[in-house]
Amino acid sequence: MTPQSWVLAVDFGTSNTAAAQTDAIGGTISTLPLSHHGNLLPSAVFVESPDAIVVGEVALNRAETNPAGFLPSPKRVIGHGMLHLNGYDLDPALPIAAILSAVLARAVAAHAGQPPARLVLTHPEGWSPQEIQVLLSAAGRLGFTGDRVTTVSEPRAAAHFYTRTDTIAAGDTIAVFDFGGGTLDIAVLTATATGGFTVIAARGDNGLGGKNLDAIIRRWVDQELRESNPELLDYLRREAPVHVLRGLEDSIRRAKELLSEAPSATITVAAPGQQETLSLTRDEFDDLIAAEIDRAVSLTQATLADAGITGGDLKALYLTGGSSRIPLVHQRLAALGPIATLDDPKTVVARGALIATQAQAAAPAPQPATPPPAVPAPGPAAAPTAQLPASSWPGPQQPAPQRFPADVHSDQPAPAAKPRKPLLIGAAALAAVMVIGGGIVAAQALGGGDSGADTTSGASGSPTTSSSNSPSSSGPSGKYDTVDAITAVLPPTLARASTCENLTTTLAGDIQIICRIDPNTTLTQGLSDSPISFTASVNKAEAKKTILGWREYDKPELLTENTNRTAAARIEDRSGRISTQYANMDSGLDIAPGDFTSTAAAKTFLQRAGLL
Repeated sequence: MTPQSWVLAVDFGTSNTAAAQTDAIGGTISTLPLSHHGNLLPSAVFVESPDAIVVGEVALNRAETNPAGFLPSPKRVIGHGMLHLNGYDLDPALPIAAILSAVLARAVAAHAGQPPARLVLTHPEGWSPQEIQVLLSAAGRLGFTGDRVTTVSEPRAAAHFYTRTDTIAAGDTIAVFDFGGGTLDIAVLTATATGGFTVIAARGDNGLGGKNLDAIIRRWVDQELRESNPELLDYLRREAPVHVLRGLEDSIRRAKELLSEAPSATITVAAPGQQETLSLTRDEFDDLIAAEIDRAVSLTQATLADAGITGGDLKALYLTGGSSRIPLVHQRLAALGPIATLDDPKTVVARGALIATQAQAAAPAPQPATPPPAVPAPGPAAAPTAQLPASSWPGPQQPAPQRFPADVHSDQPAPAAKPRKPLLIGAAALAAVMVIGGGIVAAQALGGGDSGADTTSGASGSPTTSSSNSPSSSGPSGKYDTVDAITAVLPPTLARASTCENLTTTLAGDIQIICRIDPNTTLTQGLSDSPISFTASVNKAEAKKTILGWREYDKPELLTENTNRTAAARIEDRSGRISTQYANMDSGLDIAPGDFTSTAAAKTFLQRAGLL
């Protein structure tokens, strides 16, 4: 590398993305701030069109107006093949490239317009070659191919960071416990004679992380309000706008983090004209999360067993990830091995990735294969990539624009690009807007409040998805306050088989009805041991909040969505009791059927009824 070159490492996380950089002169490693108020960028993306993908806080903001284009955790779906967002089929590398683009723009600005000589990307140890290839494809869209991009597994990166000042001899065994916002990964590694590490065992849980703990606290809040202020609870469930719910989520997250240092914390629940302050002690918090921490400890014990580790064999157990700060985690893991210093657990992996590549510089490992070039989509040629000023991104570094066959609307050929209005950017709100290979526009929010970002659709527009069971009419008041108004929203097959009556009235003035399905109908044959009934209500705002909440907090395996991601069902087996809830953002329909024999039976019913 030339004396002025530098290296950027990006830890693309489930909930947040972190980055680290080397100094261009001395090679010193430091964390790269990704906003005015912190080192992390939310990994969320919002797809306006394949040519306009916003990320971070801007994406979170845009989700309020059009949830169908929102993807809270692209990392969770990297191995799912083509993504369907906002009516578009997308290559999974596109959302990742948008996130990398925002980080890269921030980094380039910090280095006076000088791009990094190399890009280092981290990934879970258990990722398949196909999943790593998606990551490399995303980097290739930014011009980083061949020996300009390197990948390092997350536990190896963390091991290099934590052992940089420790005396680790060849053959010593360590473990890395990575407890992040959305996932838990554990790896056992052995130090090699060349200063590297060999992973000898690894396990993970993609449904266990800090967001699970947030959801547990939210359920506790609901229980407290059910006893002290049921009207406020009903407001949160039925009427509260997204910004009120996000305010509650922020208060819950801050309380969780404070409980790592203080014996108690408060959670504020605000609504127009009233406010409730709840106090949560650390002992109460420990009791609430004990089952989840038990899962984490059991997974750690299983990983150590896979590696053949017995008492005293472990040199150190290194903790990383924001959720690893929780004192109960330390207490429970202390019996398995000596706990190491945490430092800043949220940026350890990014910094460790640079240390790992520096350690390998003398004898570099073979570089990953260069991603194959994309096959141009049929139809008219793609629009040329917009050029950024040379001071912020050198033109010669940018590869020729490419389009994947999936980068077009799902039912249209690739159109010739038309002029598109630029993003409207508040100076305090965005760190960067960048057009990269493939036509992505990535924007990152920096400040609080509304970013002011706005995008228009690409040439093919942003079609509004629809549902076959959209409501035909509401009641005379404009609300769904009659049985007929709600049953008119049900799919015809379900409506014909159901007998419904009024159940209760909500604070919003709508009603919830209860419907009993004719036991002789084919809808329920073989699915239940008793007659099936369901409750139903219609409220579009509530349905959107429900689905967004499932995507944000629930385990992915509990959620089933339709092709357009406008309707979803959450199905869970609770010790033989099947819990089922369905919501549709287009129609506002929310139903909760019961008494199924299995989760498969519940899903079959939803499909037979025309709901999914």
